[in-house]
Amino acid sequence: MRRRGKTVPLRWEAAPDLRARLGRIAAALGFQHVDAARVTVVRTYGSRANAYAQIWGLARIFQHALRLRPRYVVEVLMPAFGRLSRAEQDRVLIHELLHIPTTFSGGLRPERTPHFRISAHKVNRLYEAYRATLRRGARPSGRSGKRS
Repeated sequence: MRRRGKTVPLRWEAAPDLRARLGRIAAALGFQHVDAARVTVVRTYGSRANAYAQIWGLARIFQHALRLRPRYVVEVLMPAFGRLSRAEQDRVLIHELLHIPTTFSGGLRPERTPHFRISAHKVNRLYEAYRATLRRGARPSGRSGKRS
Protein backbone atom coordinates (compact mmCIF):
# COMPACT_ATOMS: atom_id res chain seq x y z
CA MET A 1 0.00 0.00 0.00
CA ARG A 2 1.43 3.32 -1.01
CA ARG A 3 0.18 6.84 -0.70
CA ARG A 4 1.89 9.53 -2.74
CA GLY A 5 5.07 7.51 -3.03
CA LYS A 6 5.29 6.71 0.69
CA THR A 7 4.87 3.33 2.29
CA VAL A 8 1.99 2.99 4.74
CA PRO A 9 3.29 1.77 8.13
CA LEU A 10 2.28 -1.66 9.36
CA ARG A 11 -0.52 -1.73 11.88
CA TRP A 12 -1.49 -4.66 14.06
CA GLU A 13 -4.61 -5.25 16.10
CA ALA A 14 -5.68 -8.10 18.33
CA ALA A 15 -8.20 -10.49 16.77
CA PRO A 16 -10.00 -12.16 19.70
CA ASP A 17 -12.77 -13.37 17.36
CA LEU A 18 -10.24 -15.25 15.22
CA ARG A 19 -8.43 -16.51 18.32
CA ALA A 20 -11.66 -18.07 19.58
CA ARG A 21 -12.32 -19.54 16.14
CA LEU A 22 -8.81 -21.00 16.00
CA GLY A 23 -9.34 -22.57 19.43
CA ARG A 24 -12.66 -24.10 18.33
CA ILE A 25 -11.04 -25.54 15.21
CA ALA A 26 -8.11 -27.00 17.18
CA ALA A 27 -10.47 -28.58 19.73
CA ALA A 28 -12.79 -30.00 17.07
CA LEU A 29 -9.87 -31.57 15.22
CA GLY A 30 -8.43 -33.08 18.40
CA PHE A 31 -5.23 -31.01 18.30
CA GLN A 32 -4.66 -31.59 22.01
CA HIS A 33 -1.08 -30.38 21.74
CA VAL A 34 -2.27 -26.85 20.91
CA ASP A 35 -2.64 -24.73 24.03
CA ALA A 36 -5.03 -22.09 22.69
CA ALA A 37 -4.31 -19.85 25.68
CA ARG A 38 -0.75 -19.46 24.36
CA VAL A 39 -1.71 -18.73 20.75
CA THR A 40 -2.45 -15.12 19.87
CA VAL A 41 -4.08 -14.00 16.63
CA VAL A 42 -3.50 -10.55 15.18
CA ARG A 43 -4.73 -8.77 12.08
CA THR A 44 -2.03 -6.94 10.14
CA TYR A 45 -2.77 -4.02 7.86
CA GLY A 46 -0.30 -2.60 5.36
CA SER A 47 1.74 -5.75 4.72
CA ARG A 48 2.85 -6.41 1.18
CA ALA A 49 3.46 -10.13 1.78
CA ASN A 50 2.00 -12.53 -0.74
CA ALA A 51 0.08 -14.63 1.79
CA TYR A 52 -3.22 -14.78 3.67
CA ALA A 53 -1.63 -15.60 7.02
CA GLN A 54 1.60 -16.60 8.67
CA ILE A 55 2.59 -18.07 12.00
CA TRP A 56 5.40 -17.03 14.29
CA GLY A 57 6.88 -19.03 17.14
CA LEU A 58 8.81 -17.73 20.13
CA ALA A 59 12.36 -19.02 19.76
CA ARG A 60 13.81 -21.06 22.62
CA ILE A 61 16.48 -18.47 23.36
CA PHE A 62 13.78 -15.87 24.07
CA GLN A 63 11.76 -18.36 26.11
CA HIS A 64 14.82 -19.03 28.23
CA ALA A 65 16.05 -15.43 28.53
CA LEU A 66 12.61 -14.00 29.31
CA ARG A 67 11.44 -16.99 31.35
CA LEU A 68 8.39 -17.51 29.14
CA ARG A 69 6.58 -20.62 28.09
CA PRO A 70 6.32 -21.38 24.35
CA ARG A 71 3.96 -19.09 22.45
CA TYR A 72 2.72 -18.65 18.92
CA VAL A 73 1.30 -15.71 17.00
CA VAL A 74 -0.92 -16.27 13.97
CA GLU A 75 -0.88 -13.17 11.82
CA VAL A 76 -3.72 -12.76 9.31
CA LEU A 77 -2.95 -10.30 6.56
CA MET A 78 -5.71 -7.86 5.79
CA PRO A 79 -7.47 -7.15 3.53
CA ALA A 80 -6.57 -10.37 1.65
CA PHE A 81 -7.69 -12.70 4.47
CA GLY A 82 -10.90 -10.72 4.98
CA ARG A 83 -11.89 -11.16 1.33
CA LEU A 84 -11.90 -14.95 1.67
CA SER A 85 -15.08 -16.90 2.32
CA ARG A 86 -15.50 -18.23 5.85
CA ALA A 87 -14.69 -21.74 4.59
CA GLU A 88 -11.44 -20.56 3.00
CA GLN A 89 -10.55 -18.63 6.15
CA ASP A 90 -11.05 -21.82 8.17
CA ARG A 91 -8.77 -23.68 5.77
CA VAL A 92 -6.09 -20.99 6.19
CA LEU A 93 -6.36 -21.26 9.99
CA ILE A 94 -6.08 -25.07 9.78
CA HIS A 95 -3.00 -24.67 7.60
CA GLU A 96 -1.39 -22.41 10.21
CA LEU A 97 -2.28 -24.86 13.03
CA LEU A 98 -0.46 -27.61 11.12
CA HIS A 99 2.77 -25.63 11.50
CA ILE A 100 2.63 -26.08 15.29
CA PRO A 101 4.61 -29.21 16.26
CA THR A 102 3.11 -31.77 18.62
CA THR A 103 5.72 -30.72 21.21
CA PHE A 104 4.32 -27.15 21.28
CA SER A 105 7.91 -26.03 21.78
CA GLY A 106 7.79 -22.62 20.12
CA GLY A 107 9.35 -24.01 16.96
CA LEU A 108 7.58 -24.42 13.65
CA ARG A 109 7.02 -27.32 11.29
CA PRO A 110 8.08 -26.54 7.72
CA GLU A 111 5.74 -27.01 4.76
CA ARG A 112 7.44 -30.28 3.83
CA THR A 113 9.96 -32.69 5.22
CA PRO A 114 10.61 -36.32 4.32
CA HIS A 115 8.08 -37.38 7.00
CA PHE A 116 5.60 -34.51 7.10
CA ARG A 117 3.85 -32.41 4.48
CA ILE A 118 1.26 -29.66 4.69
CA SER A 119 -0.74 -30.16 1.52
CA ALA A 120 -4.02 -28.82 0.22
CA HIS A 121 -5.34 -32.39 0.41
CA LYS A 122 -4.49 -32.64 4.13
CA VAL A 123 -5.99 -29.22 4.86
CA ASN A 124 -9.20 -30.09 2.95
CA ARG A 125 -9.49 -33.44 4.75
CA LEU A 126 -9.17 -31.71 8.13
CA TYR A 127 -11.63 -29.01 7.09
CA GLU A 128 -14.19 -31.69 6.19
CA ALA A 129 -13.60 -33.38 9.56
CA TYR A 130 -14.15 -30.02 11.27
CA ARG A 131 -17.39 -29.44 9.32
CA ALA A 132 -18.56 -32.97 10.19
CA THR A 133 -18.00 -32.21 13.88
CA LEU A 134 -20.12 -29.08 13.54
CA ARG A 135 -22.87 -30.94 11.66
CA ARG A 136 -23.07 -33.56 14.40
CA GLY A 137 -23.87 -30.75 16.77
CA ALA A 138 -20.87 -31.48 18.92
CA ARG A 139 -19.47 -28.47 20.66
CA PRO A 140 -15.89 -28.10 19.40
CA SER A 141 -14.74 -26.55 22.67
CA GLY A 142 -15.37 -29.85 24.44
CA ARG A 143 -18.12 -28.45 26.66
CA SER A 144 -21.32 -30.37 27.06
CA GLY A 145 -23.51 -27.31 26.63
CA LYS A 146 -25.28 -27.83 29.93
CA ARG A 147 -25.79 -24.87 32.22
CA SER A 148 -25.49 -25.11 35.96
